Amino acid sequence: MKSESVNLKLPIYDASKRRQWIIGLAVVSLFSVFVGYYISIHREEFSALWKSSFMATAVAGFCLWIGFLLNSYQMNLFLKKFDTRLRLFELIFVTHGMMLGNLVIPMRGGSGALALYLKRSKHLDYHKFAVIYGGTAILVAMVSATMGLFALAYIACAFQIYEGALAATLFSILAGSAYLAFFLPVFKKKNPGRIMGLLYRLNESWIALSHDSFLIARVVVSLALINLSQTLALYFIYESIGKPLGLTSTLVVSSLGAVANLVPITPGSIGFFDAVIVETPRLLGLDTASAVMAAVLFRILSFMICLVFGLPGFYYFLKSPGIPDAS
Repeated sequence: MKSESVNLKLPIYDASKRRQWIIGLAVVSLFSVFVGYYISIHREEFSALWKSSFMATAVAGFCLWIGFLLNSYQMNLFLKKFDTRLRLFELIFVTHGMMLGNLVIPMRGGSGALALYLKRSKHLDYHKFAVIYGGTAILVAMVSATMGLFALAYIACAFQIYEGALAATLFSILAGSAYLAFFLPVFKKKNPGRIMGLLYRLNESWIALSHDSFLIARVVVSLALINLSQTLALYFIYESIGKPLGLTSTLVVSSLGAVANLVPITPGSIGFFDAVIVETPRLLGLDTASAVMAAVLFRILSFMICLVFGLPGFYYFLKSPGIPDAS
């Protein structure tokens, strides 16, 4: 029986993928130029802000790392549902490797590397990984929007500060993600074509996951804890630069930032995520220089943690065996 070879081209050699990389890197370059220019014309303000409390910064980094560990746990919940089991350190390192890849490669290159690793070493079909990735994004949006709305409601009741535009944005995100999470209809398999067949398998797998109430409850709790970890990280970052922002206000920033972080075009959603966690604090009373400094410090801490724990993940990615078939 003749074996079929599998053509595994890197994304940059595919024309459409190459365009996506170019667009993503262009956004990163423009954003970096903008940030550099802004810092250069506000040197005195940033010089004063840089005299930070290193203890508060260290606590912020620890909170971020706890959130990253919870990401590993949440990923494992879905993987076990598909009978895919990873050893503890393997799970931690490959998920951090995925996050490191996502921070430096456009179009979520780290997630693509993890999907390839799971296919090679654990025989997890690509469509199942796509369901895990897409389902996680839907639930992140739903949980973050819910927490953000509760925070805005508290701010409105306690301080009579009303942010209608932010509330409308979060409500729209909540409504859309809740529909996709719990009310998505079952597709009828009418067309045996390749694309429709893939859509049917994705729909079928997601329906099976979303109807497991115990699984979804654990995932939702873990995602809420991840959001709280990121909120505490931002809270201590604001403390470290001497520009404290209230915990509920920081929760709004974190929730909107979590949604913006789902945009896959640029590495780490740079430009999209950063615009949100710079502009939202400004709406809530923080000055622009402090908001930009907090965003830069958040980026530095995230990258350092992912670098330390993610590099061993690349060892797993590189030593995984070849794909036995093209299915």
